[in-house]
Amino acid sequence: IMPISEWVLQRACKDMLKLQRSGLGELRVAVNLSPLQFHRDSFLATLRQTLLDTGLPAEQLALELTEGILMDNTDAAINILNELHTMQVSVSIDDFGTGYSSLSYLKHLPISTIKIDRSFISEITSSDGDSAIVQGVISMAHHLGLNVVAEGVETNEQHQRLLAYRCDLFQGFGLAKPMPLAELERLMAEQEV
Repeated sequence: IMPISEWVLQRACKDMLKLQRSGLGELRVAVNLSPLQFHRDSFLATLRQTLLDTGLPAEQLALELTEGILMDNTDAAINILNELHTMQVSVSIDDFGTGYSSLSYLKHLPISTIKIDRSFISEITSSDGDSAIVQGVISMAHHLGLNVVAEGVETNEQHQRLLAYRCDLFQGFGLAKPMPLAELERLMAEQEV
């Protein structure tokens, strides 16, 4: 798993530079990390070397971690997060609300973004409970100075509701499906991102 994880990180950094060099402006690429990758002793050294080898500025890389990764060996996780913060690599909590959901860590950990899990987004227009949770999480995150990404946005109605709740970013098939880099370049050039 480690060679694949390291390849994904390196490829994402290289592809981001390619997008920027084609005139699409400064963007940020997000890469999911596995628990094994994050807790590996060589993780920070490997990350630094990847940034050095590819030339991607650290502030243009975001790493996505699940809540569970942060709760395993919390002290070590906090040390790694602090180092990532010092490096200016941003960190997102992925699938927020499906794991430990300890709200206390949101105010103590050096993270920049939370990603609301798709299970809450899928029913946002039909479930008062999910709608209230999403609205509350967005408000709380903003008061803590965090950005919010909604995962699994598949309909215009969901997108409009999230806009009304002042969600920062959106991810899902309703916006775009996964695609090869060349197709992404064409799409972004057409939309002049």
